[in-house]
Amino acid sequence: MMIIDGKTFTEIAEAEGASNRRIQDAVDLAPLAPNILDAIATGQQPDRLTTDILIKTGFPALWSEQRARFAAL
Repeated sequence: MMIIDGKTFTEIAEAEGASNRRIQDAVDLAPLAPNILDAIATGQQPDRLTTDILIKTGFPALWSEQRARFAAL
């Protein structure tokens, strides 16, 4: 919860050993439906559903549309 603590992307990236861009990309995934985030966090998402794919292709704003799109994978 570093963002809630007021940390910058740079501070988070340094603490996590990641790039600043990777942290920004991860924050962009926050609007995903909770069950999709949970599946990704626990490694239970479809093999073709990766954070890189989500970042590169984008995803619908509505959770119902997200679920429908990712169920098709």
